[in-house]
Amino acid sequence: MAAASPAEVIEIRDRGGLAAMAAYERRYGVLAEGALHGWREADGAAETTRQEFESTWAAAREILDADRTEETT
Repeated sequence: MAAASPAEVIEIRDRGGLAAMAAYERRYGVLAEGALHGWREADGAAETTRQEFESTWAAAREILDADRTEETT
């Protein structure tokens, strides 16, 4: 499960340093870079609508953010 945000990645990269970036990637995953040629041929690959993607991404973020809140309380 990955729920990284491009805007957050850029912010952390520019201001947070390597340790902050590593911590972020451990929690939210790593963004894919480059083209994703051949993904249709991968086992289990399926297209999704933008709405399905956004809904799944938001649910993953909510879970990961809730876990983070529990760790700090």
